Amino acid sequence: MANPQVNRTVGQVEGTGSQLNTANKVNAVACRKCKSQQVVANKRGYSFANMFKTMGWMWLLPLVLVLGFTMWARYYNMNVQVGSGVSSNGSEALESLLTIIGVICGISIFVSLPVSILVGFVGRSEIVNGCMNCGFKWRPAKRK
Repeated sequence: MANPQVNRTVGQVEGTGSQLNTANKVNAVACRKCKSQQVVANKRGYSFANMFKTMGWMWLLPLVLVLGFTMWARYYNMNVQVGSGVSSNGSEALESLLTIIGVICGISIFVSLPVSILVGFVGRSEIVNGCMNCGFKWRPAKRK
């Protein structure tokens, strides 16, 4: 009869221990990918990726706009000259519009570097969790 009492006592102690272990596992941070508990929290820092994306869009969009509008204006101008002999008033308006768009695009390209540098600083103070086992990075959930 001593055996069942010992087993009961051991069972109760193990039960309490397993409850404590499950409580610790709930509060512990684990990697979502490999389930490792070797997780480090760091600030995100400067984002070169965001900087280069912004700079690329601020250079590419004006370039496409100018090239597209120039090609359209030349096509329109050729059709006007070949057509019914419309005066050069239409071509002067196209040239002035092309000049205005060129100036706006030049300003966009000129301003792209400072704006891109500032965009790189966006979100630099966010916390990012990183797994030391597999290298996976994620943002922790916001507290409610």
